[in-house]
Order: sequence, then C-alpha cells, then structure tokens
Amino acid sequence: MVNSSSVFWKIERGRTEQQKQDGTGGKEECLLCRVTYSIYSNFPPMPSAMALNVETGEFFPQDRLRSYSNGYDMAEALGYAWACDCRERTPKRFDEQFTLRDFAGKRLVGVRYRVRVGSRVLAKGVTDSQGCTQRISTSDPKQISIDVAASQGTQSR
Repeated sequence: MVNSSSVFWKIERGRTEQQKQDGTGGKEECLLCRVTYSIYSNFPPMPSAMALNVETGEFFPQDRLRSYSNGYDMAEALGYAWACDCRERTPKRFDEQFTLRDFAGKRLVGVRYRVRVGSRVLAKGVTDSQGCTQRISTSDPKQISIDVAASQGTQSR
C-alpha cells in the first residue's frame, strides 16, 4: 500500500526542485543538468569538503556548488558541462584541442602544459599518447598562451 502523503511529497519536491532552478530561464534542462542539480543542491553544508573540476584538475570548495541556481552552472564548475544536452542553451562556441609538436614536427607525448589567457590559467595537464592537450572551451574568442615544460621523460613521435 502506498502512502498518499509520500507520493504527494515526491511530486511536490520534484516541482520545487524544478522551480528552484531559476537560472534555466523557464526552459527544461537535460537529464545531466537535472541530476547534477538534484544531487548537489541537497548536499548538507560541508565547509571543509573540496570538489574537483575534472577539466582543469583544480579543487574548489564543495559548498560553492550550492550557490549555483541550476544544474548547468554546477556541471560547468565540475568540468563536465561539455556533456550537457539542453535545448536552446548557447554552447561554448569556441572549443579546441591542441597537438603539441617539437621543432621537427614530432608529437610531444607526456609533456606538462598550461593554457593561459593573460595570467589566468584555463587548463593544465599532461599531453596524451598522441601529444594532445585536453579540450579547451570558451564562450567567446580568446588569445591564449600555451606554456610547455619539457621533462626528461618526454617522447617525440
């Protein structure tokens, strides 16, 4: 037997969560954004906890996620907004991945790099087996700099 008050609570809770996502402009969000919001908006305060941005590898305070009004902003802070499939949302239009090469044109594998706009670091990491950086996305064109740190274990292919 189903308790009618629990069914009502679930329906009302779902409506409340959708209404709380006021940053969506009244448009329905994709499953990724809805799930992200439903998870992180209900976390209790955790002043010591840190969250990870998977694109940049940088940690930030977990409680910052609770300050966002929608799942897309949360997914962006966590570094996986590129997977968002919301209708009519303006995607980050400028999206590039770079292949680092030496002066002979050979790909640099396992090289540490940092992508910057001025002094602000957009991304950092190590090139993959093809000499590629992670994908870098911005909403408008940027003049970037890529700093490369050659190491003893660097291989050219």
